[in-house]
Amino acid sequence: MPYLLLCTSIALSSCRNLLSKRLSSAAFGSRRFFMRQSILFSGGAAAVLLLGIGDLRLSSWETLLYGAIYSALLIFAQWFYTAALGHGNTATCSTVYSMGFIIPTLSGAIFWSETLSALNVIGIVCAVLAIICSADFKASCAEKPWNGYLLLIIAMLSSGGLGIMQKVQQRSDTADERSAFLLTAFIIAAALSAACALTRERDSLPSARSEAGVALGVGLAFGCCNLLNTALAGMLPSAVFFPTLNIGTILLTTVCGIVLYRERLKRQTLLVLALGAASILLLAVR
Repeated sequence: MPYLLLCTSIALSSCRNLLSKRLSSAAFGSRRFFMRQSILFSGGAAAVLLLGIGDLRLSSWETLLYGAIYSALLIFAQWFYTAALGHGNTATCSTVYSMGFIIPTLSGAIFWSETLSALNVIGIVCAVLAIICSADFKASCAEKPWNGYLLLIIAMLSSGGLGIMQKVQQRSDTADERSAFLLTAFIIAAALSAACALTRERDSLPSARSEAGVALGVGLAFGCCNLLNTALAGMLPSAVFFPTLNIGTILLTTVCGIVLYRERLKRQTLLVLALGAASILLLAVR
């Protein structure tokens, strides 16, 4: 059963990555951008509520605290990943974003006594090289402070934080309050995104209604993924779950990106994919 759920999560994560590309046309920081993000997080909340209504319970302030922390990580992960997609292709962005799995994988060894072998360490080195090779150094050195690479790195670090919080929540005394934990996070993220939208001036160009539907679809997939991944974080070892989830997501997103968006695989992209795949495989070795 855990591996069936894992396959489902991989498919939904890839769907979320690909649909997020459709939202990247909205300028980062614009009213349109934040409104779409608010719809997205509302969709996530709806998914958690529908799927987790059977075990929706809240009996501890700890769940609310974890949910608030998780909401901040959700915001940084999704906002900056969507913005980064406007600067780069789906394969590269998905690969670097997924490299955030290093953080929860290492946390398993540091906080929960999960061992790391020599091959695991080599895998971490490969992951670092993948992140470095993914950089467009001309863009990184540009005068614009919010270039695509910086946005992508922030999204990657935030995605790693999500993995840690999933593990923390599932190892806590309130593990059975998983649905309340996630629902709290998505509601806060939706509210903050809406608040940011209200502080911005109306966009001069009208947004397509289809974008709202896409944002809702991304949110539903994102909410389902978070519910599944939080449960799986408590079922499987970090060094098995996180690498397997991410290599599956990277490969499926890359293939679909080529088919749907006609994206070309440059040498740099192929190198990043190869290093990312090697990293995840080496980290999965026990």
